[in-house]
Amino acid sequence: MKKEEFLEKLSILIRNGNFSEIDKIIKKFKDENNFEMISLSSQAFINLYEYEEAIKILDTIKNEYSENGEFCIRYAMALYNSNREDKALEWFKKAKEKGIKEIDETSGRYYPKSVDEWIKRAEVWAPRRIEKINLKKS
Repeated sequence: MKKEEFLEKLSILIRNGNFSEIDKIIKKFKDENNFEMISLSSQAFINLYEYEEAIKILDTIKNEYSENGEFCIRYAMALYNSNREDKALEWFKKAKEKGIKEIDETSGRYYPKSVDEWIKRAEVWAPRRIEKINLKKS
């Protein structure tokens, strides 16, 4: 199955709320140590604005796959869109270090493709997010 077909299939399952089927697919990939497909699975959630679900998936392979540029950019996008710009910033920078210059798949047409643009955005919002978190703690 091609990448686009797989993403479309997962998107349909997500829209229909068929999370048990999605869990089976992801478990199968985990059993096969197919980290690339697990990472790709998270893209379907990102495309449908289900960022927390994407983070849950990516967290399961973070230790094994965190040196992969595609993983880094997906993780950064999910974190950024979950209002965790401070954490996303380091992952955007890591993706850039791994050779990612542009993002092929974004969840909206108004999002920039350039990783440098995402780094700039995260640099603007990260200090504000940290300040907000610190205010909540006090």
